[in-house]
Formats: sequence, C-alpha cells, structure tokens
Amino acid sequence: MSFFSTKGRALRAVIAGAALAVGAMPALAQDSFKWTVQTAYAAGDDLHLTFVELAKKIEAMSGGRLVLEVSPGGAFVPAFDVLDAVNDGVIDAAGGDGDYWVGKHPAGSLFASAPGYGMPSIDLMGWMEYGGGKELFTSYITETLRYTNTVPFLISPAQAQPFGWFEAPINSVEDIQGLKFRTPGLPVDVMREMGAAVVTVPGSEVVPALEQGVISAAEYFGPKADMILGLPDVRKTYMMPSYLQIGLVQNFFVSKERWDELPEDLKAIVTYAVMAESADFYWRGLNENSKALKQMEEEMGVTVAETPREVMEAQLKAWTAVLDRYAAEDAFFASVLASQKEFADRAVALKARINPPLDIALETFGFGE
Repeated sequence: MSFFSTKGRALRAVIAGAALAVGAMPALAQDSFKWTVQTAYAAGDDLHLTFVELAKKIEAMSGGRLVLEVSPGGAFVPAFDVLDAVNDGVIDAAGGDGDYWVGKHPAGSLFASAPGYGMPSIDLMGWMEYGGGKELFTSYITETLRYTNTVPFLISPAQAQPFGWFEAPINSVEDIQGLKFRTPGLPVDVMREMGAAVVTVPGSEVVPALEQGVISAAEYFGPKADMILGLPDVRKTYMMPSYLQIGLVQNFFVSKERWDELPEDLKAIVTYAVMAESADFYWRGLNENSKALKQMEEEMGVTVAETPREVMEAQLKAWTAVLDRYAAEDAFFASVLASQKEFADRAVALKARINPPLDIALETFGFGE
C-alpha cells in the first residue's frame, strides 16, 4: 500500500485546515466546486504559472462555479509525487509532464519532449488531438501506469528547448565525451548514448550543482525560465538549437472522483479551458522568451552559440538508438512510436514543403542582428 493511500485522508485534512486558516476563499454556492491543485514546478516557473493561468480561465468561464487553488511543487507532496497524490485522493488535481514519469515507464517522454520524428511540441499536440495521441496518453496513465482514479489532459506546448548552458561552446561530438550534464527523462539516455556523464537534479538544484561542480553543463527549459532560475549568473555560453528536447507538452491531472462530480457544462469548460491555455501559453512563450533572450545577451553578458549541425545529427542518431531499444523491449512504447511516425510522415513533410525558410526573412528584414 502506498504512502498516499495510507496517509491520504490525514494529509487532505491538513490541506483543508490550511485553506481554512488563510480564510481567503469566499463560501461557494451549492453547485460550485473548489479544487486543491499542486504542480511539480517552482512558484515563479512558467511551467507552474500556466496552471495558475488555467485556473483563472476556468474561474472566469464558469462564473466562479469552479475554483482551482494552485500551489507550487512541494506545497503538499514532493514535486515528483503529484500524479500519485491525485490518484490517491490527496489533492484534487495536479500539473506535471511526462518526462517526470519515465521512471515509472519510459513512454512518458514520448508525450513530453521526445523529438517525435521532427515534430515540435505544437505539432505533437496536433498528433495528440487528431492522430490518436490523446487516446494513447490516457491508456498510458490509466492502464500502463494503472492510475485508474485519474483523468489526464495534455496542455501547454512550449517552444523548442535550447541545448543548454556550457563553460565553452560545444564544437564537435567529441566535446560531449565525459561531460557532466544535467537533463531529465529519456534525454538522459540520449546524452549517455553520446558519451556524456549525466546527472539528474531537480530544477531548483541546477544552479547550486553548477556552482559546486557536481555538473559542468545543464539544460532546463527556455530563456525566461532559465533566466529566472539564475543560469546566466553561473554560465555565459548558451547553446541552441537542439534536438535533445524539441519542445515540451505538459500534463494536467484531475481526480476521477472530482471529475465525476462536475456537471457536463463544467466538464466542457475545463476541457476547452485547457485548449485555450495551451494556445495562450505558446503565444506568451514567443513574447516572453524573445524578450528574455534579448535581455540576457544585451545586459547579462550571455553569448548565444549555434549548435553545430554534426552535433544535432548525432543527437537524432542517439535518439533513434534509444527509442529503438525501448521499442524492442515494450509493445506499448512501440505502438506510440508507430502512431507518431504515421502522423509525422504527413505533418512534417507538409510543413517542410509549405512553410518558407526563415533565413530569407531574417536576411531581408535584418532580424536578430
């Protein structure tokens, strides 16, 4: 029996008591609902703030009938335990991402930051909505991981993630040999395949680990989140682009018991608020990350270095080796890959043929100079 199943009622009582102690929330109408939500991220992190924004949208769209009280990682349970906490009824809902569930089953990264045969996260969301990915993710959570008291949603696709922060630019694949590098999820296997000595630490510990020499290089998320975390204070070489994590799709989990209590109109509001926040998150990311990158270059002494093509090719070769290895060992993993490949064969090929190349616009208008 898990910690949460044995201690869940007591912990829920503590949570309820804490809510009463602050006394901030007004009494809800009889047909109204209030959920306790915890994410797996720090309070100032964009990955946490997307769930704060989701809560605002749901409250506004429902006229206050459904209120989500969102707390950061560690508020009630350890950050990596939020999925267990929802399933065991300790909290009502949670936010996280599939890279955190790789330790339970490696397919988690396929729904988060794996390269998806060249699909960035916004395309991966297209596969999830219209190519069978959403159904496979539900199967992953409820059947493969056996979290049967959980209703899962996919939310908030992010821009491609930079390769990371280094003491000096990576000029060749040989430079990665023995490199003490931080990354989560299946990218751990990828970097090890490329010869790195990978050390996985939570986001909040990345900067101290760099300062103490536990790691010499790291990736986290994107320009704004990296700046808030303090990475420009300890490293000045910021490398991009990268296939290590071509983007990120997050997860929103709701207790099935809480979900089943909702009337149909509130279920629809949650469903479509998730879609609205997914679009809004991507738009905000374009705005905020571009500003943060400019600030780091102009005010913080950061040098943006372009990742060599041979290194990115090596990343994809390493990804292929890792994915093939897991697919050979697990039928479900193989079925997710097959579904992604079928969708990408159409979607990636379409985008390559229909989208004009960005370098022409950059040269014509002088952007990025």
